[in-house]
Amino acid sequence: SKSYAMTDSLQKMEEKQSELARLRSVAEEALRRAVGENAVHEERRGVLEGELKVEREWRQSVQGTIVSERDKIATLQQEISQLKAVANKYVELQEEHYRLSEQCREQELTLEELGTQLSHSKLQVSELKEEASVTRSVADALWTSDKEVSHCKACSKEFNITRRKHHCRHCGGIFCNSCSDNSMSLASSAKPVRVCDDCYVLLVARNSVVH
Repeated sequence: SKSYAMTDSLQKMEEKQSELARLRSVAEEALRRAVGENAVHEERRGVLEGELKVEREWRQSVQGTIVSERDKIATLQQEISQLKAVANKYVELQEEHYRLSEQCREQELTLEELGTQLSHSKLQVSELKEEASVTRSVADALWTSDKEVSHCKACSKEFNITRRKHHCRHCGGIFCNSCSDNSMSLASSAKPVRVCDDCYVLLVARNSVVH
């Protein structure tokens, strides 16, 4: 019976050893799987961390680009404002240039008109001097003496105490008061002088043509 008991004990020990070996094998297999899964997880974590790092760097790069673009936009807006100010100033200068050009043109026209008037005045002065010279010469040549005339050169009425003799300061003839009751400015006289009716009409017509 002792032999049987020992055999039974050995058998149980062998069974326990077999069970322990099986459990050890199961445990080792589970450990290998756990180590493998852990390696996979570690690898995935590394990939995710790499992706996260790339994304973080990309975000920083984008933010830097945004800041840079904002600075560029601010600079461009400032330049646009300056260009608008320059454009407005250019428009003002153009308007001022146009105004000054118009003013200069008007002044040139005024000077041209004054030059024309001056030339015309010089021509009139020359004509008046010539007329005065001619009139003086004619007057000296045609001045009629009182002693030579007894009747009005225009109406032929005889002179007497009431019908007095009057010289026309233009033609030099002798007329009665009615036929020489006209005043006219001559180049030879500073003040209006007496002229006969015919000379008055002639001088008025001549002055109308001159003016």
